[in-house]
Amino acid sequence: MAYSLTPLTQTSKTESAATEHPSGSLPVLLALLLGMGLLALGVILPLRALYFYQAFPGSRLEHWLLLPTHLLFPHQPLISPRHPLDAQALHNANAPLNWRDLLLFWGGLALICLLYLLALRALPSLISYRFILLSTTFLGFTLVLYPALTSQDVFSYITYARIGVIYHLNPLTTLPIAISRDPIYQYIFWTTQPSAYGPTWIACTSLLQWLALELHHNSVWGMVLLLRLFGLAMHLGATAMLWSCSGLALLPQEGPSSRLHLTRLTVTLALAWNPLLLLEACVNAHNDATILFLILLACWSLLHWRRSQWLPWLFAATLFLALAACLKITFIVIFPGLLLFLLAHDERRSLWQRLQLPATVLLVYIGSIVLLYWPFWHHGAVLRLLRVNPSASMARNTPYEFLVHLYATIAGIRLIQLDLNTGSYPEIVAHSIATLLFVLAYGGLCLYTLRRPASIRRLSALFGWMALAWLLFCFVGSTWFWPWYLVSWLGLSLLALVSDQSWQSLLHSRAFAITLALTAFCMLSIYAGYVWGMERTGLPFFPGLQ
Repeated sequence: MAYSLTPLTQTSKTESAATEHPSGSLPVLLALLLGMGLLALGVILPLRALYFYQAFPGSRLEHWLLLPTHLLFPHQPLISPRHPLDAQALHNANAPLNWRDLLLFWGGLALICLLYLLALRALPSLISYRFILLSTTFLGFTLVLYPALTSQDVFSYITYARIGVIYHLNPLTTLPIAISRDPIYQYIFWTTQPSAYGPTWIACTSLLQWLALELHHNSVWGMVLLLRLFGLAMHLGATAMLWSCSGLALLPQEGPSSRLHLTRLTVTLALAWNPLLLLEACVNAHNDATILFLILLACWSLLHWRRSQWLPWLFAATLFLALAACLKITFIVIFPGLLLFLLAHDERRSLWQRLQLPATVLLVYIGSIVLLYWPFWHHGAVLRLLRVNPSASMARNTPYEFLVHLYATIAGIRLIQLDLNTGSYPEIVAHSIATLLFVLAYGGLCLYTLRRPASIRRLSALFGWMALAWLLFCFVGSTWFWPWYLVSWLGLSLLALVSDQSWQSLLHSRAFAITLALTAFCMLSIYAGYVWGMERTGLPFFPGLQ
């Protein structure tokens, strides 16, 4: 599609007017169509053969939300209120692979990703920032009322919040089995693992649990609703941060222009309407939406610091990155990029002078993490998580899992977990190999950047470095991968693209829109690998590979 652009000398007054009023009915029509596509997917997800989870178990709300699925699929079994692993039918070796339900699921995903692709190609020149916020809120509320979940992590979030707020125990060291009489216990899978998430997330979920108790609502489904609304708020916050960051990154380079305004709208819409980000934030309520918000808040602070050179902005960015690491400790891998950026900031000074600011930032970062973990330390018991976390020894949804199963099939051995939280011996070996490969790749990236400081001297390069570091961890360093892991990568990549003028033309290309739509479709399709029958259907000549 050819974009109609006004001259670059257009005044900011004209741009401001365009910001307030979207053109024509096409934006509203596409927003409604995308909302209808999301509703259609929400009707399909409760089909039991898809192996998903009830979102509001034990509530009348769930009954009403499931009515459309009952009407469209009469006599079809729907999701159980209990965890699918408790369903007797799931353990039936002859459970059929329901291709119709699987194709319906894929069709629903394809539909919303196609509408997303059309929106990225057709809408940026017709919409405003206000329209993006309002339409994203509409789409988010549509998803908040989904009767099904594609991941049961939200029940684990609630469990650890209840451990802290109701039972006054340490969520980072207490096993969920300690509250086995609590109503939430029947819906969780990881019953012998303390919280895999740090103090930042414990604070967020505990605050929501306290709010639910203050509202005299102690049910499980009430907390699911609150967490979904919180996820929507974080997604909207990330959208606002990306809009603000893109303005700070672009406007100092040139005066206000129609081209830069269109670039900002394109990248903001790409984040706001992304199906992967919407589903993970508003349906599964994954905390990666909060992580993305914190990281973009850190980038926003860095952009302010770069303009004013006022050190509190830099320390604020460091604190936000520490908060992200204290939500998921693996996000510590993006912080060294900031140190390398500060080292390359001004080569005219002596080495000692150049080291002072990075050293101060490092102390602030480490000190913030120590202070946040201190109340949960429990004489070092919090470190037990490093041993019992399934991602530390199991292989899921990665090339390492494929290689492990291929080896087991060729060798004719069975993969037997050492215990509920520890993978089999081949998986442990694969994890060690992944760790070694990541150390080599990540070390090479850091060494390359250190030897070529010009490669990270701009903030756009720093944002790109962070995105690449996280991508390396996901696909090289981790044997455990799920779709929501790419939420932060998408946000950082979009910010890096919009901040670098040499790449801005890419934002208006077909390749950009198609890549984002295909990424969302492929990541969400991972859930299709867990339908009944699929995970017990062997490949020809390799019956051990599902």
